[in-house]
Amino acid sequence: MILEPVNPIRYVTLAYGDAPGVYRQSLMLLLSLVAHAPEPYALVVATDRPDCYVWFGTRVEIEYLDAARLDAWRGPQPFSMRQKLELARLSARGGAEGGAIVLFDADVLALKPLNGFVERLHRGGLFMHRQEYVLSRSRRRENRKLWASLRRVSAEAAGDGGFLDTDSVWNSGVLAVPTNDRALLDSALELYDALGAAGVRDVAAEQLVEGIVLGRTGRLRPAEEWFAHYRGNKPAYDAEIARRLSDAFIEGMSVKEAAEKYRESPIDLPVEVRQTRRQKLAQWIGTRHG
Repeated sequence: MILEPVNPIRYVTLAYGDAPGVYRQSLMLLLSLVAHAPEPYALVVATDRPDCYVWFGTRVEIEYLDAARLDAWRGPQPFSMRQKLELARLSARGGAEGGAIVLFDADVLALKPLNGFVERLHRGGLFMHRQEYVLSRSRRRENRKLWASLRRVSAEAAGDGGFLDTDSVWNSGVLAVPTNDRALLDSALELYDALGAAGVRDVAAEQLVEGIVLGRTGRLRPAEEWFAHYRGNKPAYDAEIARRLSDAFIEGMSVKEAAEKYRESPIDLPVEVRQTRRQKLAQWIGTRHG
């Protein structure tokens, strides 16, 4: 029999700026966690718009982001999502020993009860959403270019042994780390800054360093069994989320009632829809002439 852990899992997300969709997505993420997360847990939102979360009342802790703090988290030469690394490290430092933090992109939903996920976290598991590719084996041009640039980086920047043929890039829509492993997040941020100082500028740098540092422990596993990261079909999800939230507000549902409705009727859409050649051409033309 597995005893319920004393220390809660802290589920954390980041939502800031002027795009309404980000706030809708984060609200539905929180609802999905209320629907599926076993007690005890805490919900945390790092945001410059705490007013968007009044519906949740005291269920949600707000980590307020003002412009100065956000700029500091981005670093002196922003080129990737460094602020996610800062938030993950802050959350892990603030967590109790024996607990864990799970950092989500806003466009993620819990799919089913998280009991198994939580049990593995408390046994020392590390999670990211899924492995995307092994750096040395990818055939895509931009990935080969990244691998070549990493191989040129000094051993000091790359850490002990330099970059390895087995190092992988993982999707960081979900990042879960026991608080006892908080030093791994320090190492990931140090590697990120070292790569930046060495001239490596890649939009995927944040998830690159997390995948490398966590992957080398041998304990990193995919979380996609429990979570959907729908970045490849965001317009369809956003429309469905807007409809559901509108209905919940009009009907005067409580958070508990809305979470129960989500649990009974999950969003059933593909997480990725690949564009046709015609759609890609139309998008390219729009970008060129927009």
